[in-house]
Amino acid sequence: MTNAVVTLLAVVVGALATFVGTAFADRLRFRRDQARHWSDKKLAAYAEYLNAAKAMNRISRRILAGRGIGERAVALKGDDALELLAEAEARRADASEMVALIGDADVVAAVRRLNREIWRLQWIARGLLDADEEAWEICNQAYVRALNTVHESVRSELHVPGKHLPREAGPPGVPELPARPASEAEGMR
Repeated sequence: MTNAVVTLLAVVVGALATFVGTAFADRLRFRRDQARHWSDKKLAAYAEYLNAAKAMNRISRRILAGRGIGERAVALKGDDALELLAEAEARRADASEMVALIGDADVVAAVRRLNREIWRLQWIARGLLDADEEAWEICNQAYVRALNTVHESVRSELHVPGKHLPREAGPPGVPELPARPASEAEGMR
């Protein structure tokens, strides 16, 4: 072979290697960009759903506080309360649909379980299920456990680093004021 043929062959092999390497790198970059894009979309959908779910719980708690159950919440009474609950349910349902569309199986299963717990709380708030303070607290604890499961499954799917610290399912304690330093207590006498 002559030098010209060897040079031409080297140029062709070099060009082919460059083309294959560039195509491979572009494909990897595309896959990485797609994964980031869908992770961002999923995080936004999950956050929207969780905010809607928590709003349902807050409104249900406030309606029940208006009936004397769970009086730690600020009472909400009347037809306006049920309208707020209906609006919150519509937001939760829309957000839940997006999660079902783009979430993985574990997240969707956890969201469905949380939906069932939210519906139970909503039915109690609407007076369709008869519950006293103890029954309400048991149902609320089931809601908190389901909420923790959603958080765990979302963190797992999105590979969020760190350990998940679950919410406590029990009722919050009554806060206490901190003790005053002895010097302040003497000055108040």
